[in-house]
Amino acid sequence: MNRFWQRLIFGWSILVLPATAKELLRVAAASNLQVVAAPLRAAFEAEHPTIAVEFSHSASGSLVAQIRQGAPFDVLLSANLLYPSALIESGHAAADSLVTFAHGQLVLWPHPPTADWRSALRDPAVRRLAIAQPDTAPFGIAAREILREAGMWADVEARLVYGENVAQALQFAASGNADYAMVAASLLTGRPHLGAGLLIPITTDTLAHGAVVIRGRAQRPLAEVWVEWLGSATARAILEQHGYHLP
Repeated sequence: MNRFWQRLIFGWSILVLPATAKELLRVAAASNLQVVAAPLRAAFEAEHPTIAVEFSHSASGSLVAQIRQGAPFDVLLSANLLYPSALIESGHAAADSLVTFAHGQLVLWPHPPTADWRSALRDPAVRRLAIAQPDTAPFGIAAREILREAGMWADVEARLVYGENVAQALQFAASGNADYAMVAASLLTGRPHLGAGLLIPITTDTLAHGAVVIRGRAQRPLAEVWVEWLGSATARAILEQHGYHLP
């Protein structure tokens, strides 16, 4: 057989030999994790080259509803512990898998001219304040709680515009449809054109982020590997770089 045919046959063999298929891990993640998802995925897949991670983002409460309706997610990353705990209670998640992997930070964006977020929102020139939907989004729940604690809820409620999730609340302010938004600090990281927001102090556990493994999924072993990896030095460093406090 001459060299031409040898090369041709070798080339066809490369084309027809199947590549090693990766196992797919589907992660349902709170909207505030959008920016950090890509570096987390890249770092995890570098350490676990046989696993491919696919993220789907929405408000944590909306993701819980999808899981209960049979959405094919293997893991839930929630922006609070309420929603993964609810999945455990309804039998949709493994009780022994729940871990707190990060704590979110609430900020007022854009950064107001004053260092007091309360004074900024009391300004009569502020016509619209965007927050995430408090019925389904943990950052919306946190915003409502802090406004009530400050005795401001009744004053601002008529001026509120609600995003389906915290990322949409940020979009409202960025597009000029709201003067300010109470959003996740993590959504501003890696976006220097947005600048920083003004930190709004909250209690430590208000935005404790919980990861939980969904029951009845064939990929449960992969899901357990992922949840354990979120506590690794690599994952913790990435989370900290993107505006999260660590447990």
